[in-house]
Amino acid sequence: MTAASVQPSAVRRLLSFAVKLLLTAGAIYLLLTHPVRNNSGESVIALRAILDYLPQIDSRTFWYFAFTAFTVRACGIVSSMLRWSWLLRGQGIHFRGWHIVTTFLIGRFLGTFLPSTIGLDGYKLYDAARFSGRTVEATAATVIEKGVGIIGMFLCFLITLPLGYTILGERAALIAIVTVPVALLIIVMFFLIAFQPSIITAGLERLTPLQGGRVAGVLQRVNTAAAAYRGQKQLLIGAVLLSFLVHFCTAATYYFTAIAVGAKHAAFWEVGFASTIQIFATVMSPFTIAGEGVREIVQALLLAHRIGMEQSILSAALGFWAAEAPTLIGGFFYLGRKADYRPVVELMPLVNAERS
Repeated sequence: MTAASVQPSAVRRLLSFAVKLLLTAGAIYLLLTHPVRNNSGESVIALRAILDYLPQIDSRTFWYFAFTAFTVRACGIVSSMLRWSWLLRGQGIHFRGWHIVTTFLIGRFLGTFLPSTIGLDGYKLYDAARFSGRTVEATAATVIEKGVGIIGMFLCFLITLPLGYTILGERAALIAIVTVPVALLIIVMFFLIAFQPSIITAGLERLTPLQGGRVAGVLQRVNTAAAAYRGQKQLLIGAVLLSFLVHFCTAATYYFTAIAVGAKHAAFWEVGFASTIQIFATVMSPFTIAGEGVREIVQALLLAHRIGMEQSILSAALGFWAAEAPTLIGGFFYLGRKADYRPVVELMPLVNAERS
């Protein structure tokens, strides 16, 4: 590859990053300059209201519940690590626990500076493919992981909705009627495709013009990798339950950060339900870096009328930092990982996809 071909790609990445950085800054600016009413009934910008509110936060309450939020969020991160390890094992790729932990934290560290979960997903895929030599299988595990992640998000939404839907006001019933069937349909379709890989096989068989030579071998590996979890239903269901735990812990984190910043009357299920919507918006948004701005805006829109504008914005920001505290450790692992690093990896044959 020549320097001339690399340079335009580098320029595009730089421009893309610059646009996302600009949009992130714009979202935060709009959020902090949005006019709100403070406790005295005066109309002030959100930043002024937050600065005036900060001295009212009790330091003991703040640190106790901030640490609780960090602990709960850490449980979600560990669940996510375990889910990735399980799904790789489903493709016959076995890494030691320490490699899973360090690689995951490195991916989270790199993902701090990128939109959505691109950094984490991309680095984990690169790492698993590089050290196992099974690119197709590592990719299949990543695709399934994204799928079970979305399913876990919808499950969290469905479980918190009955107890927290009141934050939606008069339109709560209408929103529930529209969203619940969609969420259930997506969950059913996921399991149908996962447990009936013949759907994917039928699609691959239509690619007859490509089925020759090396391409045929790749397609066969894709087919085998996609069907691998059919014989591992318990593993796949376990991964879905871990995904639910990941998102539920994240939603619970925002409840504890709300208490930490003085929202004493915050209701667990209302904050949890609002946070599931906010998490979905943050994960699906490709426009800002690490969801900054989007997170606080959605949380303020859903919870300001319940716990206050200042508290909703601060709790969202604190929730982000509760998650990023362990992420910073990934930076040290990233810097300390030498070029000749090679983890212990065991490669096993795929489980018979035809076994039920």
